[in-house]
Amino acid sequence: MARDYVARDPRTGKRISTGKREKHVQKAAFSAPEGPWKSLLPGQIRDLIERRVSSVEVRYMDERLLLDRLDAIRGIPSLPRTDDEYVHRTILDGLCSRSSEERIACLDVFLVISLRETDEMMEMLDVMVDDPDPKVRNHARKVLIDTAPIFPSALRDTIARLVRSEERVVRNDGFSALNQAARQWPEVGVHHLDELIREDEVDLRRRSARVLKAIAQRAGGAGWDLIGWTLDDEDSEVRRIASRTLPTLAESAPSIAQIMIEETLFDEDDEVRQNSLKALARMDKDDSRTRTLILDGCRHNDSRIRMSCVKMLPIILGEVERRQTALELLMDETDHSIRNRLENMSKDLAIEGTEDERNRFLAPLPKVEMEEDIEQTPSTEPKSKPNETGSDTLPQND
Repeated sequence: MARDYVARDPRTGKRISTGKREKHVQKAAFSAPEGPWKSLLPGQIRDLIERRVSSVEVRYMDERLLLDRLDAIRGIPSLPRTDDEYVHRTILDGLCSRSSEERIACLDVFLVISLRETDEMMEMLDVMVDDPDPKVRNHARKVLIDTAPIFPSALRDTIARLVRSEERVVRNDGFSALNQAARQWPEVGVHHLDELIREDEVDLRRRSARVLKAIAQRAGGAGWDLIGWTLDDEDSEVRRIASRTLPTLAESAPSIAQIMIEETLFDEDDEVRQNSLKALARMDKDDSRTRTLILDGCRHNDSRIRMSCVKMLPIILGEVERRQTALELLMDETDHSIRNRLENMSKDLAIEGTEDERNRFLAPLPKVEMEEDIEQTPSTEPKSKPNETGSDTLPQND
């Protein structure tokens, strides 16, 4: 029985980390594609593959169907594990067949068989993505996307070649495979992106920036470096895409996000600044550096940045300090809506507020007992005893 596959860095041979916890592949989830071939018995599969018979009749969903050799190839995962060597060799031979239909049939069960026996399978997939038949090529790339998260190191060169293809559809599939692999194995994404974000072609850098989201939380220092470098890219679209990782990073790595926010809060691109503000809003408002960033943002050239930071002032400042800050900002503020908000902040509601607002600062009146309450209150004095004669009247003095 084949051992579990272990992803390793092709350059160092060391095991690739998957981040906080390793995600094991549930092999039971991978099975042959659904179809009538699942009704074939092991002996019938062998007879069809070895061409001892040309077709076999089976009953599938209350219908009688004739199945041929291609159906047997798709049903080959049904053979017992004792036949792994036979199954493996059959699929490898089928991938080299002159028949494009047979090559496609073998690709349909490629992942299942690879989990049983890996030898030569990834090298063959690398060949299939360049197959002369466009249908086979397209099918092979779809298989690559599903296989990349499971065999990332074995397919590293294949993915690196596809993402740099001049054909748009091929490049799309290459980056889809890279994104899937990066989600499962963050270090794989780091290895690819470390080279891609340095490419001269801007389309490669933009696509690479989109993969950052998959590794931002689990790639550690290497991933943070990639985000930082991308935020300094000369292309504004690359910076926009990279800045979308900041709000998430503010929750998982606030100290790192704070450094990046300081650099991007005053970026010349509107979207980059807005994404930076979204991240700033998720930061700890009691932190001194966060307070400084917000106060600096209140004096930014962009009115939207100023308004967003002014709205945060009540969160980071006390009442007296907030009024003083608002008065200072009013001296230079020109935007009408921001001035209105600052003027409201600068008011001492205990003096300048409306009657209801001033009343909130008054001490509550002491509770006064009404006469009715006093009359209803039972007396605590003892009642006088009746005299010996039984009369309730007091005796008169001489």
